[in-house]
Amino acid sequence: MTTAATVMAVLGPTGVGKPAVGIELARLLGVRVISCDSMQVYRGFPVLTNQPSPEERDAAPHALVGVIDPTDTCSAAQYAALARPLIEEDLAGAGRALVVGGTGLYMRAALAPLAVAADADEAVRARLEERARLEGPETLHAELARLDPDAAAAIDPRNVRRVVRALEAVAVTGRAWSGRDDLWSPVYSHPTVIVGLALERQELYRRIDARSAVIVDDGAVEEVRRFRREHGEASTTPGGPGIRSAIGYPEICRYLDGSQSRQDTIDQIAGATRRYARRQLTWLRKVGDAVIIDVRDKHPREVACEIAALAAPTAPEEEHNRR
Repeated sequence: MTTAATVMAVLGPTGVGKPAVGIELARLLGVRVISCDSMQVYRGFPVLTNQPSPEERDAAPHALVGVIDPTDTCSAAQYAALARPLIEEDLAGAGRALVVGGTGLYMRAALAPLAVAADADEAVRARLEERARLEGPETLHAELARLDPDAAAAIDPRNVRRVVRALEAVAVTGRAWSGRDDLWSPVYSHPTVIVGLALERQELYRRIDARSAVIVDDGAVEEVRRFRREHGEASTTPGGPGIRSAIGYPEICRYLDGSQSRQDTIDQIAGATRRYARRQLTWLRKVGDAVIIDVRDKHPREVACEIAALAAPTAPEEEHNRR
């Protein structure tokens, strides 16, 4: 592939190894990592959201990690408003920008104009949110499965905000949220290469299972306990905005309440993460121009070199020989 692309975007499911590849690629390109993760943006939860460690931040600067209060909501449009100036700054200074993460909609919003805010109806949204409170999020997700099966398959039933948004879009537009042709298209704000990292499913799940145990044992339980203590029960109920919609948060809340064991908590986090990884793969399949790289048995540096080569302009003599 020959391109003079200036923006490098690395997507892939959780557990595939994006952080290590992103660090190596940032060092190769001489830029920072602009994180594209809908939960890593929140402060105070480095373990729960798998934020880069101090050592990883020393290896390569990271942006948009731990920058938003965990009680606030960060939408795709809000993320894009934060990410786009950073992309412009890096393009102006280094001639390259690097965006790495697994939140497909946020990535799309950062790289190109995104019309997801259109067709919003506050009254419809308020009614749906009230129904979710009274009837439970599962009821709304079942309704979404009937009206828009593809959207229901891609959205966690416990993510009330996204379920409500998808139902709102159906109610307002009369068409499926998942059928929108503006969710991903190859029309970017700058020349861009999208890279998807892939890994054999069994190995991916093994990594997810191992990571789930780390979440429970290495500090996430204390992060959630502290958050609940500081903000009170009414503001920390699972399923709400901000960090409360993160995978692992409701599971750890149940553990802290004494309603389930440590092992059940780990198993539930692993199961939810595997389902999320499948939804991330669904998003990746929407990106028709993505270059897929199998990372199996490859060192992150090797993968980073492959990605960096995609952004290298072809020399005139090489292009002549190819013709």
